[in-house]
Amino acid sequence: MPYSAVAIANCFIDLAKKSGDKGLTPMKLQKLVYFAHGWHLALTGNPLIKEEIQAWKFGPVVQSLYHEFKEYGNNPISNYASDFRLDDKSICVVTPTIPEDSQAFGLLKRIWEVYGKYGGVQLSNATHLPNTPWYEVWEKEGKNKQCVGIPDDIIKKHFEAELEKQKAKTAVAA
Repeated sequence: MPYSAVAIANCFIDLAKKSGDKGLTPMKLQKLVYFAHGWHLALTGNPLIKEEIQAWKFGPVVQSLYHEFKEYGNNPISNYASDFRLDDKSICVVTPTIPEDSQAFGLLKRIWEVYGKYGGVQLSNATHLPNTPWYEVWEKEGKNKQCVGIPDDIIKKHFEAELEKQKAKTAVAA
């Protein structure tokens, strides 16, 4: 079951706070959500988030996250994202998240361990390499249009190839 990008973002914000990381900027958060989505596609065959990932100038972006955190600019994010939920007769403000006992949460922790040590610019640069999903879409369509989606099948194929590379490295090391 895919989650909202905001719920995934809140998990990364929580992991950053718990680890003492004070450098979680909107750009870094965007790339962490992208990597988590890509690895989830490769490992499970299913999307992690409900929203489309788009090819923007500085890499893959989830538009709802951009609008949620754009006020921070290049500064670290200090608050969780919130959402509104309509009950029978009232509107409640909630902080979307995912259960810590879910398979997805385990993946997010691993993504944080691997990618959390890098800054937003470093992660963005990694998404700009030739043959990455962003590069493929940006070079074909993105430069001339705004909000061009990166299809999940392209993201999945890329991360499956990365998974095979990791397996090959492990086999050689063993």
